[in-house]
Parts: sequence; C-alpha cells; structure tokens
Amino acid sequence: MDESFLNQYQEHMEMIGKSLQNLAERSKHMEEAFSKMPPPGADMVKYKPEGYEDYLNLGQLFDDLYTRLNMLEGRIKELE
Repeated sequence: MDESFLNQYQEHMEMIGKSLQNLAERSKHMEEAFSKMPPPGADMVKYKPEGYEDYLNLGQLFDDLYTRLNMLEGRIKELE
C-alpha cells in the first residue's frame, strides 16, 4: 500500500480516537451534572421563608400559605 495513504489513515484514526475520548469525557460531565439535579417534582424548588429554620419544597410552601390564608380568613370572619 501507498505510505501516504497509511499515514493519512493513521492520522484519521487518531482523530477519531480523540473525538471518542472527548465525547466520553463530555458524557461523563453531563452524567455528573444530571446526578446532582433533584428528580422532577416538588423537591425541584426549595425556598426558605423568613423565620424558618429549614427550606420548604413547593408542596410544603403551598400548604403553609393555604394554612396562613385560612387562618387570616377565619380571623376576618370573627371580626365581622
């Protein structure tokens, strides 16, 4: 075989190998990033209201807000 063809073939194979290594590294970084993300649901959003020690997820936050609204509505009805 022609030596220049073999050199080009070797160069192309090295480029393909480097590309595959690059893709594997990028895939590894993506997997690490996704593993740090919470699963879909109420835990994706965390909020720490003023005066609270812990963060609340979205469901807990809505429960707390509705409890407070109901309490305020009850007080308003008592004043009427």
